[in-house]
Amino acid sequence: MAFWHRWTKQRPASPGRVIDQDGVPVLAKAAEPFADLSELGRYITQHGIRVVDPGVPLANYAGTAAAMNVWETQPSVRKVVDYIARALSTIPWHVYERVSDTDRRRVTDHPLALLLANPAPAVPPSRLWHSVIVDWLIHDRWCLQVLPNADTASGWELRRKPARRMHVLADDDDQPAALYLISSRGPAEVVPLPGPYLFDHGYATVGADGTSPMETMQQILAEQSEAVEWRRSVWRNGARVPTVIERPKEAPPWSKTAKERFQAAFNAFMGRGSAAGGTPILEDGMKLVTVESFKPRDTEDIEGRKLTDAEVASSYHIPPELVGAREGTFSNLDAFRQMLYTHSVGPDITMLQDVINTMLVPLIAPGTNLYVEANVEAKLRGSFTEQATILQTATGAPYMLRSEARTKFNLPWVDGTDELVTPLNVLVGGLASPTDTAPPPALPKGQGRPA
Repeated sequence: MAFWHRWTKQRPASPGRVIDQDGVPVLAKAAEPFADLSELGRYITQHGIRVVDPGVPLANYAGTAAAMNVWETQPSVRKVVDYIARALSTIPWHVYERVSDTDRRRVTDHPLALLLANPAPAVPPSRLWHSVIVDWLIHDRWCLQVLPNADTASGWELRRKPARRMHVLADDDDQPAALYLISSRGPAEVVPLPGPYLFDHGYATVGADGTSPMETMQQILAEQSEAVEWRRSVWRNGARVPTVIERPKEAPPWSKTAKERFQAAFNAFMGRGSAAGGTPILEDGMKLVTVESFKPRDTEDIEGRKLTDAEVASSYHIPPELVGAREGTFSNLDAFRQMLYTHSVGPDITMLQDVINTMLVPLIAPGTNLYVEANVEAKLRGSFTEQATILQTATGAPYMLRSEARTKFNLPWVDGTDELVTPLNVLVGGLASPTDTAPPPALPKGQGRPA
C-alpha cells in the first residue's frame, strides 16, 4: 500500500496513450492529488480500475479510523451506544432441547450452555458481549473466533476479533466469502467461509463489510463539534458580562503606561485568577454600559447537547427519554423500558440469536435438537410486589415455600418450612385466587335473589 499515496486523480488535458480497463484510449490527464483514501477508493470503484489482490476497499480503512475517533470524542454517541450495549450484554443466554413440538427442556450441563455461561477464561460474559455489541453499533460488523480450550469447563472459548482488525470480503453478489483478519504480529490472514467464527455485518452499497452509522451521522456530529468549539471560544474570549466601558471625552488623555495598567487590571477580573468575577474599579468618570450582544444564555449549551442526544438516539431507534434527551414521566418511562426490549432492540436480539443458532450450535452441538434463546423476560420483570401478585393470580394459590421466602432475607433454614402452605379458603375447583372474595351463600329453594 506504500505506493498508493502517489496516485492522483486526473482531469482532461490533451490526447495521449492512456488505456482504460477495456483497452480503449482515453484522454491524458493532469495530476491532482486525492484528498484522502476514501476519495481514492471511490475513484477506483467508479472507473473500474482493476488492482492486483484488491482485498478490502481503501475507504474501509478511513471509515474504521473515523468511527473509532467518534467513539472517543462524541459524548452523545458514546452515551447512546453504551446504553444499548449495556442493555443487550446483560441478557442471559439459555440453551433448550426441542423434545417435541409441545415439549422444551432447559439444558445447563451441555458444552454449549457452559460456553455461553463462561465464553472467555479471563473476560466476564457481559464484558465480552459489551465489546462485541459496541463493535456492531459503531462499525456495523463484529466477529468472534471459536477456539478449543481444554482448560475450560466447556472445552471451548470465544475470542473477540476487534472490528478495526477484521473485514468481510464478498463475492460478486455481495455475499460473504471470507474474513480478512489483520494481525500486528504478521501478514493479514484471509479465512474462507464457513469457518470457526461468529460474525455479522450490516448492509453496504458495495461489498459485505457493513456501513458504519458514523458515516450517516457525520453531518450531525460535525455540527455538534462546531457548536462545542464555538461555545468554548465564546466562554474563553467573550466578556463575562455583555457590557462595554465608556470613557468621557473631557477625561485627560491616557498615557501608554496608564492605559496598559488599566487594561492589565481589568483583564484580572476577566481571567481565572483570584480577582475573576469581582467588580472592576473604574477611573476618570468611566462607566459600564450594557450592550445587546452576546449573553451567556445565547450559547444554549444544554439544549444543544440534548438535541444531539435525541438525534443520535433516534438514529439507533432508542426513545430519547431513556437517555435523558427529553423529559419523561414515570409512566411513559416504564412504557419505554418495556418497548426497549421489544420494538427498539428486539430486532438486534433476534439477529444475535440467529447468528448463535446458525453458526455456533452446529460447531459445538452438531446433530442435536439444541437451540439458544435470549432470556429477555429477565430484563422485563417488574418489582417483587408485581411479580408476587401476577404469579399468585396465575396459579390460583401460594407459589413459594416458607423456606424459599426465608432465603430472600438470608435467614437460616428451619425444620418444617419445606411444605407449601395453602389457606383454607383456597380449594382446587373453588376460588380461582386467594385474592378473590368468597362466593355468595346459597338461598333456600324457591327464593330468588333480591334486586
